[in-house]
Amino acid sequence: MPHDIAREWLRAWSPPQIVKPSTFAEAEIYLPASANAQPGPLRLTSYQREIVDSIADPEVEFIILQLASQVGKSASVNAMLSWIVDCNPAPVLHVSPTNDRAEEFVRERWQPLVDGSPALRDLIGRGQHTRKGSGGGANSLSLQSFPGGQIAFVSSHRPDQLAARAVKYVFADEVDRFAISAGTEGDPLALAVKRTKTYEGRGRKLIFVSTPTSRSSRINAWYERGDKRRFHVTCRECNHAAPLEFESLRWDAGVPSTAYHACAACGAVQDEHTRRQMIREGFWKPTAKGEPGIRSYHLDELSSLFSTMASVVQSFEEATTPEAKTAWYNTTLARMYEANVEFNVNPDDLRAQAVSVKPPYAADITHVTMGCDVQTDRVELTYLAAHADETYTVLNHLRLPGSTSDLEVWQKLDAAAGATFQLIDGRTLPVSVQAVDAGFNTDKVAEYVRSQQRKSRSAFALVGRGGFERALIAKGNRLRGSGLPVMIVGSDTAKLIVGQSLVSGQIRVPDHLDLDYYEGLASEELRSKQVGGAIRKYFERVVRRNEPLDGLCYALAASRVVSQRQAAVRSQAQPTKPTQTFADSIKKLAALSGANQQ
Repeated sequence: MPHDIAREWLRAWSPPQIVKPSTFAEAEIYLPASANAQPGPLRLTSYQREIVDSIADPEVEFIILQLASQVGKSASVNAMLSWIVDCNPAPVLHVSPTNDRAEEFVRERWQPLVDGSPALRDLIGRGQHTRKGSGGGANSLSLQSFPGGQIAFVSSHRPDQLAARAVKYVFADEVDRFAISAGTEGDPLALAVKRTKTYEGRGRKLIFVSTPTSRSSRINAWYERGDKRRFHVTCRECNHAAPLEFESLRWDAGVPSTAYHACAACGAVQDEHTRRQMIREGFWKPTAKGEPGIRSYHLDELSSLFSTMASVVQSFEEATTPEAKTAWYNTTLARMYEANVEFNVNPDDLRAQAVSVKPPYAADITHVTMGCDVQTDRVELTYLAAHADETYTVLNHLRLPGSTSDLEVWQKLDAAAGATFQLIDGRTLPVSVQAVDAGFNTDKVAEYVRSQQRKSRSAFALVGRGGFERALIAKGNRLRGSGLPVMIVGSDTAKLIVGQSLVSGQIRVPDHLDLDYYEGLASEELRSKQVGGAIRKYFERVVRRNEPLDGLCYALAASRVVSQRQAAVRSQAQPTKPTQTFADSIKKLAALSGANQQ
């Protein structure tokens, strides 16, 4: 008996069990039919769970969510809010762009959830517990209390609401639509951050959420400061893991239902059923180191279980004006976008963001490729390093002067192809693959490629072909005259990928090259215009010299070839199921025949 009493006392005074936010949400939150297409107990998707659980991660202070519209963003935010109310109470500030939007959030999103979830319904509106009893509770469109804290729902336009008492948690919803300044007191997001100063280093959390807008995007600026997590799925054919990309969608024009995703590594067709299976088994992966304490996420509709490839394609085809295109890129792909100019690489920005690149190079480099652009009086080449985190670094860009009709410049190129690259871990990497432009002086290119192959160096001739429907790299026929096999580089596709990667930082450039190089990378802009009732995209050259851009495109295409080869090797290494022998088949047929006769 005394032992039983002691156990009860220990149980009563023991600290509460720590519950993962995602576990709590799925056990205690009920989605109301009035605000959800699928009412009932909340079931988080594979990509929502880590986002929700990050609210309890002691290593994280800032959670940045650059998300598309149809990805379950509201459910993730509400799950985190609910966990705070029930499991980790403290003062909360929820900021919306305007006062109307703040009231709309409470009325249409939050309050129906509270009313339908007993765990929350029993807490919201109750006051603080004190020695004299419970204080008065609040439950309005602007303030809701609960034991241990309260949630203030405010507008980004109201400096008086943003500068009130200290809070531990800040939820800033649709930050790209916030006021530029809260009255005369400056950036409302900065004011909200100041509210958490008391809790700095004591578990504060700031959650910034938005679809992005233009280049002045607040959410994208914060995303760039974090570890830039992308949701990866694994190809069932080659085991290559990568995010689903709109540029890898293929479909028959005007028939969205034919849409499928092509694996970037092996080209495998991934239909809607396969896409959904891959998403359920997907995972978040950081693509940058980021500032300490800032975890940033990017997710578009292609990775959403609340959308389909057909609906993404249909909405893309329906976005026929620059304004509609802007809205589509912002809300469907969660990318920054400006009408008419689909992206514009700025040489000054490239130079300002350039990094120090010198040997010994990073240990996570997996291979180095070389892209060669052939002109009348020179060959220009780019060395491109691929990293394990699926980013790239331009190691160098060289100009080899000399008539490409003479032998001397090709001897210089041969020497450049023999370069090796020492890594910081002691390894030395050669050039894995050379991609050589055969659009000019074709016979000399063919001679050079064959000479490299005789030296057991991997090299191929290429020609560029326009059209955004083309793959980055594909097999072609043969060069006229020489009979050398040729690869086709989708030049528009390559420029699109390179341009977006330079803007996003997925491709880093070195700081030791001259201004002509950065201007060459920014030599072409992607534009759009209406032709015969349809919108046509095209690249327009704005700087005469574009060899740095072409060299980088070719080096990236060569890197894709390396990835495809590595994927093929991995696929062959997978254990295969034992084949059924003829004798086994006879036995099974006999057994089935006997069973039918009975």
